[in-house]
Amino acid sequence: MRLLKVCLIVASVLGCEALFGVEITPNIPEATTITNACVKLVTVSQQIISAVNSIRDLSYATLQLQNGGELLVTSVPQNYTALVTIANALNRATAATSGNLTALFESVQAPLAAFGDAPAEARFGAWLRLLNPATVPDFANLTLTLTATSTFVANVLAPAMKQFGAVRISQATFYNGVPKEQIGTFAQGLAGLASHQEMIVLPFINSAVSGFRMVSEKQTQFLSSADQAFQSADGALTSVYARFTELRKMFHSVSVEMLNTIGASVSQFTRRLGEFTDLYLGGSASDYTRETMFVAYQRNVTEQTRIVEVRIEQARNDATDNPLASLGSALQLGSSAVTQSLHKVLLRASEGPKVACIGQALNRFTNDYSNLLRNAFSACVSGSEYDSASPTTAAMNALKDVQNDVLQYFQQLNNVISGLSNSSPASARIQADRLLTAYFSQTFDIMDTIMQQLVNMATDLDVGYDLLIGRSRYCLAMNVAVAERMSLDLSIAVDAC
Repeated sequence: MRLLKVCLIVASVLGCEALFGVEITPNIPEATTITNACVKLVTVSQQIISAVNSIRDLSYATLQLQNGGELLVTSVPQNYTALVTIANALNRATAATSGNLTALFESVQAPLAAFGDAPAEARFGAWLRLLNPATVPDFANLTLTLTATSTFVANVLAPAMKQFGAVRISQATFYNGVPKEQIGTFAQGLAGLASHQEMIVLPFINSAVSGFRMVSEKQTQFLSSADQAFQSADGALTSVYARFTELRKMFHSVSVEMLNTIGASVSQFTRRLGEFTDLYLGGSASDYTRETMFVAYQRNVTEQTRIVEVRIEQARNDATDNPLASLGSALQLGSSAVTQSLHKVLLRASEGPKVACIGQALNRFTNDYSNLLRNAFSACVSGSEYDSASPTTAAMNALKDVQNDVLQYFQQLNNVISGLSNSSPASARIQADRLLTAYFSQTFDIMDTIMQQLVNMATDLDVGYDLLIGRSRYCLAMNVAVAERMSLDLSIAVDAC
């Protein structure tokens, strides 16, 4: 009884500590080091997991960045969750006061074996390659320390603890079985690993997470602004398209507008002429058929109308397709410049001021570039210098002039026989026959003139739209050049950071 009291007094003075299933008196200082290291590893690992999980739902605009982001949010939690399991198991084993030693050490060895000895590249994948190699921590320290832990537990600690054969031993007995130098090296290795994770790896992960978050945000910002700008430009181009479509309809309407009136005049002339049965007007009536001129006019005006309508449609397509193609080229230039800049964000993720500088450059570029996409390209077909209606309006006026001439011609024919009948004086009927003969003798010349006027009308419209589309193409090319220069300026600004 006295001996027990003495032991309790000694234990209270010197300290008695549970360690790997036994109680050791006095305390083993390495045990505290191991426990503190395990606690720190758990805390830091959870902080790392939490930081990475905060960007789990982000998306990226390129396959390389998307793959990198996905590997970051899968590989890091997976490995550090495993590290938490190992640290907790080792901490429980270190503080254990009793239990089956085989099961105790198996609880440590199992998660260590599951963790394995794969290198960092295999553990974390391609996302590390997106960062500056000079800033990537030595993840080999993690694997080497855990491998050393497994070896120490299997070859030194477990055999020694099983040989003690008692639940309470002295410090000296413990050190006889587990040399102080070896457990000290083991404990300091864990402490060093915990400090490395806290001081080196955690800040690195936080920087990488911030970098990937910025990459996603800036890509989203650029694409959103570009999409809004594109929608605005597309709205303007839709109006241009609709305007050309309306012009084609207007021209077609004008082309048929007076056909009925002219046809009625021709029909009136033919009918009136058919009423004469005398040898003068009646004898010549068969020579003055509507086939003489009107059908030829219809054929020519229909042909030239089709040519004009096709050219208006072609101009419409050019006026809307060309800006879209140029917008696409500009968007590709801008997107490429932004992507290259965002890769540099990741390369400099650990350099806060430089990252902030790049962010400011990207903000300015996104704002200026979206304004360029929104306004400049559509202005190349919808601005005051690009009057899409002018060539068509000129063609419609020319066509109306031709129609008026044709109508006047047939009205003059009707005027020649107006008021005449079979009972009219022969001299009047002879005079009318002479006038009609004179008119119709000029039919071919008149038709050639009308046809040439119609051809000139279509040619002038074609030239007018060629000039319009040519100016538009030049304007678009200049804007693409501006876009290229702005993209280059962004690269220069980012490099200057």
